[in-house]
Amino acid sequence: MESSKEQDARVKANSPFRNLRTWKLMKIIVKSNDDVRQEAFAMQIINQMDQIWQMCKCNLWIKSYEIIATGHMCGLMEFVSDSLSIHGIKEKLGPNSTLVDYFRRQFGKPSSARYKKAVENFTSSLAAYSLVCYILQIKDRHNGNILMDIEGHIVHIDFGFLLSNAPGKGVSME
Repeated sequence: MESSKEQDARVKANSPFRNLRTWKLMKIIVKSNDDVRQEAFAMQIINQMDQIWQMCKCNLWIKSYEIIATGHMCGLMEFVSDSLSIHGIKEKLGPNSTLVDYFRRQFGKPSSARYKKAVENFTSSLAAYSLVCYILQIKDRHNGNILMDIEGHIVHIDFGFLLSNAPGKGVSME
């Protein structure tokens, strides 16, 4: 199966615009009947937190992606490539499977360098998203809103419940 980096390279090689410094292949999701302004706001704050952590040389990892509100009830969201939801992973492995089962299957033996790197990636992303969810009071965390990438990082998506706000309902406590 072709990774997103391999696909980007293949498409870029055939693009007449490949020499432009800003060339980037972006996969997007078009959202309608959904107010994505709050999600765009959340991603701006998350990006700011990530920049602070990088300046402080913290071993925390966040996946930033583009969210653009194009209107009151529509917008564009960058697709998080090379990832699968925890729900999707559990569906593939079976109902009694664990993340340890997934890590062994995906990254090999626990003693291997690849497995150890994936655990390190998981840990640094889990710590970062734990802080993000705590500080921003992000709710509605479930296996469909948490992805895992091919390097072992977790990635949170869907920030509709933020700072005690619920989508379309104003302030709500969960």
